Amino acid sequence: MTAIACQKALEATFKADTAVKSALGNPARIFDAPVKLAAYPFAVWRRWETRSVDVSGVPTQEHIATLEVVCRQSGAEEARKAVAALAACATGPRPSASGARIVLVLPLYSDVMRAVDGRTWLGIVRLKIIAEAI
Repeated sequence: MTAIACQKALEATFKADTAVKSALGNPARIFDAPVKLAAYPFAVWRRWETRSVDVSGVPTQEHIATLEVVCRQSGAEEARKAVAALAACATGPRPSASGARIVLVLPLYSDVMRAVDGRTWLGIVRLKIIAEAI
């Protein structure tokens, strides 16, 4: 259950961040699923892995979340800016989640690449989140 709480908390944190809003629009365009007519650039949650890592008798979960940034107009630079803004925001103060205490948010990986269509650029930000149920 902490996955939903963590995603909502991270999303709220990203949407409140000035650099993220500068990169992904105001309000920041972050979606659960691809939106056909969304304005570019936008981010979409692509994958969310969860596993139990209970070590202290407290129900604890490790989440590996992947956000994908999709850009068109100015290509790689725009994707890099959005990826950097999301990663920097993730390393800031831990977000507050309802029903969970987020212990750690750590950017693990980022990448920017041209999509198969040749005009779209994709950025990936992978985050590690450790959360305890409360």
